Amino acid sequence: MKKNIIYRLNRDLIKLISYIPARFFKRDYSILYLILLLGSFGFLNLLFLIGSVDDYLRLPQAVQYELPSKLYAVNQKNEYEVIAEYYKFSRIQISLEQLKNEVDSADSRPKIIQCFLATEDNNFYDHFGIDFKGILRAFVVNIMAGKIKEGASTITMQVARLKFLSSRRTFFRKAKEAWLALWMELSFSKNTIMEVYLNEIPLGHGTEGVAAAARFYFRKDINELAWGEAALLASLTTRPKEFSPLVNPVTSMNKVKVVFKKLVETGKLDIQRAESEYKLLLEDYYGNLNRSPNASAFADRLNRFPYFTEHIRKTLLSEKIVNRKQLYTGGLRIYSTLNIHHQTIAEDVISKTLEKQTQISNQRIFKDVEVFDQRYGGVYDLINFLSGMKHIEHKEEGKESYLQSRSDIPDFKFKISRIERKFSRLMQEDVRETLSLLNLISGSDPVGEAIDQNFTTQKLQPSLLQVEGALISMRPKTGYITTLVGGTDFRSDNQKIRPFQAYRQPGSSFKPLIYSSALEYSGQNPDSETNVTAATLFLDSPLQFLLEGGDEWSPENYSLEYSGFMRLRSALTKSKNSVAVRVVEQLGLSKILPTLTELLQLGKNRPIPRNYSVALGSFEVTPYEMARAYGTIASGGEELNPISILYITDKEGQLVRDFRVEEEKRQKKKILSPETCFIITDMMEDVIKSGTGKVIKNYEINRPVAGKTGTTNNYRDAWFVGYSPELVTAIWIGYDQGTVSLGKGMTGGVVAAPAWGEFMSKALKSEPKQKFDFGELKIVKEKICELSGKLPTKSCKKKMEEYFIEGTVPTEECDVHGGGFGFSPSPRKSKKEREEKNIYKGDDNIDF
Repeated sequence: MKKNIIYRLNRDLIKLISYIPARFFKRDYSILYLILLLGSFGFLNLLFLIGSVDDYLRLPQAVQYELPSKLYAVNQKNEYEVIAEYYKFSRIQISLEQLKNEVDSADSRPKIIQCFLATEDNNFYDHFGIDFKGILRAFVVNIMAGKIKEGASTITMQVARLKFLSSRRTFFRKAKEAWLALWMELSFSKNTIMEVYLNEIPLGHGTEGVAAAARFYFRKDINELAWGEAALLASLTTRPKEFSPLVNPVTSMNKVKVVFKKLVETGKLDIQRAESEYKLLLEDYYGNLNRSPNASAFADRLNRFPYFTEHIRKTLLSEKIVNRKQLYTGGLRIYSTLNIHHQTIAEDVISKTLEKQTQISNQRIFKDVEVFDQRYGGVYDLINFLSGMKHIEHKEEGKESYLQSRSDIPDFKFKISRIERKFSRLMQEDVRETLSLLNLISGSDPVGEAIDQNFTTQKLQPSLLQVEGALISMRPKTGYITTLVGGTDFRSDNQKIRPFQAYRQPGSSFKPLIYSSALEYSGQNPDSETNVTAATLFLDSPLQFLLEGGDEWSPENYSLEYSGFMRLRSALTKSKNSVAVRVVEQLGLSKILPTLTELLQLGKNRPIPRNYSVALGSFEVTPYEMARAYGTIASGGEELNPISILYITDKEGQLVRDFRVEEEKRQKKKILSPETCFIITDMMEDVIKSGTGKVIKNYEINRPVAGKTGTTNNYRDAWFVGYSPELVTAIWIGYDQGTVSLGKGMTGGVVAAPAWGEFMSKALKSEPKQKFDFGELKIVKEKICELSGKLPTKSCKKKMEEYFIEGTVPTEECDVHGGGFGFSPSPRKSKKEREEKNIYKGDDNIDF
């Protein structure tokens, strides 16, 4: 390797030394040119002093571009499609072969090249990287000015600076620039250097290269540019911000005029053509220019699904899968699990749902701001006074000193007056929409412009507090996240990825996790006294617990109605809170929490509180955690490890990391038995068939689905979490301010379930139907009395079939229909049996 490098270095040095004399002595030159030749060799000696072999070795980097990384997702054809780009500066890489030649110009080269040659380096195709005439001219100008005022950089030297050096103006940098330019001329063709230049030159507002600039300034492809537009891009090379048409349009017009003069001087355009093209630019572009001076090419970035794009970015950087430089400049291709069809439907459904719910909930932003001035203005004066007193102690006594000392605290005042605030509020909420509609009929341009201006410059926030929400979907068999919606519009003040960051109480949607844990424990540890099955009878009645501080806790059903004894299956279908608490009370928290913790995959730093309110969903979780836990049930009890990235390749297509292989090698822990998953799924199917989620039947999903609604105290949160054999989806809807109510009656069944039903119906419409398959099951299907949940007798009129895990089938016969009226007394137990039963066993440290 080292021998090859030395050979290349020697070869290029010989070429360099032989190239220059050949250029000067191939025909007659004057003494002046001979002096220039000798001066050139002296300059070369200086270059060798400031240069190094390392400069030569890194030359291949000159033709390597910093490229944006691209994020891919799967479309309906099961093909990968680009959905987002990651970059700091916008660049669209082009090759010279892509540029169209000019047919009506003296120079046939593409107009964009002609414009840059005219303004930057007209002798580019004739010199060898350094323009000695230009250097001499700049030297004289700078000596006379006493500072670096004019440069003599050729296009090759500019490429050397863009790729390897800073933009600081010093003689040393200039010499280094020239040194690198010589090596580049020896190593690359002129067209290659020109191509690098056109792709690298910064042209303002976050653009790098002419193609990105053409898209930003004109919304055009590079081959669609007129002469005036190409000239405008060429005018931005020296100081893009100062000469930007968006920042200083007049200065920009004058600079473009200079470019046209250069085009005429170099013979690329005649005067008549230049004047007509310049006039056309003034009329078509500057005459219609109406863009913010702060506009950025970053807004042009492809980003179809911002919440998912941001989630991937955070995942890549926080887990150190790639570094920032790789992500923003490495040209990576990131292949994700996102399903474009699912995501498009989800964003539409959630957007409509949140907009509608915002109007229904009708929670207003606090707007009586004058109350602070009226009630607390004096307090602020007092603070001013006290602050001033501190300064008096360090200065001198007296009123004059006191008045001076108050200036360290700003005046307390509003940015707009009360009258202006009231007018703006009235205009925004009551008048503007009506006025806009009337203007459409009348067609008054001045009124229309005034209304548009009011829309864009409004000083007050909309008065309605925005309802937010989250939706996340994943495949239960693979854990592939197909959908992620983080809320309403993704913008600078609303970038919270709520599926992962919104920790909220899940309410009754937590009950299936509690019941799964109870069923699992009973299946592994059968006990006829404490077994929890789908048929187990629990008393639905008011409860009351005395807390340590003397307070009372009385969990209530949502309806405030109680049904007496009922089976667990019916209790889940009707979402009975009292029964959920009695399940935990009967089995004991110590028996339920281990499995529950594994279902939620909680770390040691996030323990579930040891209190009975957990049964009602008081423990805060994210939609992602709920979807993952439900996904574990849907997958047959295996630990689910959701992923959003399949694999990553570099810009050459070489594999960087494959998460599919890693997932296949990963050992999956068994959390629930398939029997438990089957039974709890069957119970949750009843929730949709006849329970709190029955609204979902209206959406004709036409395949097996199971799920549960969830509502928290004072209607602060609305949930629906559920799954089909193909997809698990969790939806949360509520206010970011956790204390604000959605309004009376706004339950999970009313708010979240319809959105879940609509999404699942549309997302799965084109996918093959499947049935729940939990493998070979050790399930017993037994007839029971529908009322008592026990083995039926001849007197039992209403019988049903129920599923049981082996060892948990009831052994007692129905004592409701055994002969007498009501419940017959249970057989009397011995004293020893009564003492042994302790439903609090193992739960001595319960914190209500």
